[in-house]
Amino acid sequence: MPNALKELLLGRGWAGRTISREQTVERINPLIEQQIRLNHAYRAVVRSHSRPTVTEALEDVLKTARTDVAKLSEVVFSAGGSAYNGTDLEPEDFDLGDDDRTMLDTLRDREVDFQEAVAYERNEVEHQMRTRAILEVVKGNSDERLDRIDTLLRNQSRSPAA
Repeated sequence: MPNALKELLLGRGWAGRTISREQTVERINPLIEQQIRLNHAYRAVVRSHSRPTVTEALEDVLKTARTDVAKLSEVVFSAGGSAYNGTDLEPEDFDLGDDDRTMLDTLRDREVDFQEAVAYERNEVEHQMRTRAILEVVKGNSDERLDRIDTLLRNQSRSPAA
C-alpha cells in the first residue's frame, strides 16, 4: 500500500521499491482485458438502445475509453510485455438485453467493477510512478463515464421513450 508520508514528502514522485516490469505486465493486462470487454458492452448498448440521445452520449465517452486501452497497453509494452488485444472477443458475445433500462444498469455495474479494479491497482499496489499516473487518468475517465451513465439513467426515469 502506498505510504501516505512518502507521498506527502515526495509529492507525486516515488522512492523505494516498486513492482517489477514482469509484475506490471501481469497486473495491467487484466485491466486491459476488462476495459476492452467494457468497451464491447458500451458498443452493445449503442447498437441496441432505442434512444438516439443515449447512443450519442455513449459513443462520445467510448472514444476516451478506447484511448484508455491504448494508454494501458503502452504501460505493458514499456515493461517489455505483450498487451492483451481482445482479438478473441466477438461483438455479438456482448448482449446486454433488449430493455433500455436493464442495458444501462448492466453497463453501470460493469463500469463500477472496472473502477474498483483500477482503484485497487492504483491504491494498493506499488506501481512505478508513470503507471500510477496512467491509472489515475484511467480512473478519472471511468468516473466521467459513470457520471454520464447515471445522468442517462436519471433522464430515462423521468421521460417516456422517444
